[in-house]
Amino acid sequence: MRGMPTFVAHARTLARARGRAVAFVLGVAICASCALRPSRLPELDRRFYANLPSPDAQHAFLKMRKPEERRAYLESLGLWQKWEALSPEEQKAVLEGRVEVGFDEFALYMAWGPPADVRTERTKHRKVDFLTFIRCTSGPRTGAYVKSNLDCDGTSSETIVAVENGRVTEIRYPY
Repeated sequence: MRGMPTFVAHARTLARARGRAVAFVLGVAICASCALRPSRLPELDRRFYANLPSPDAQHAFLKMRKPEERRAYLESLGLWQKWEALSPEEQKAVLEGRVEVGFDEFALYMAWGPPADVRTERTKHRKVDFLTFIRCTSGPRTGAYVKSNLDCDGTSSETIVAVENGRVTEIRYPY
């Protein structure tokens, strides 16, 4: 840059710096758009995600880009083995979001997610868990099962499911 007027040299330096800054910002934006969100997971992985034991486990699951990594993680938690133990009929129903009396409790959780509330009743010889599931019936999340009716941005309904010895024994749908 010898012999060049000072303002021209400064202008070129600023232009190069601006170009690098724009490239950096674009790179960050592209990486951010690649970040996995639960909504971008494959259907089955999304159902597993909802049933992971903690927010830390969910965060770790989202960071795994390859299906093999996510499956190995699920195996390490014992969740993949529970999935494989379900009958083909239960697996199909889970993917359709259906639950029926006689299904395994894990199939219930995979189909509808964790319950909003659990109430346990004990007698001398029995223990029955009554699980409350809240489903949005209007608004942007229609059909979704949520932890609180406030998550619906519309109306919701509650379904009570009785579980005894790890099996669905009764389903009380709203009227």
